Amino acid sequence: MSSIRSLSTALACFAVLAATASAQDKPTLSGYLAQGYQIIHSEIGNPFLQFLLKKDNTVIWCAVLLQNGETSSCRTLK
Repeated sequence: MSSIRSLSTALACFAVLAATASAQDKPTLSGYLAQGYQIIHSEIGNPFLQFLLKKDNTVIWCAVLLQNGETSSCRTLK
């Protein structure tokens, strides 16, 4: 019985680690800021804060949920 419990615990830990890794692969506002992008414009729209970021010749648009501060999506504009 304890080996089944150990296996269940190991599988649950693996699932949490896999979910965390895939979430980290998603581009985020904080990730772009850490890479040296600068915020060149921001505006509030319900339910998102929208940001334009720039670094060199690249412009990125990101939307962040007001409720929890999580990045909803980011897209390269040019």
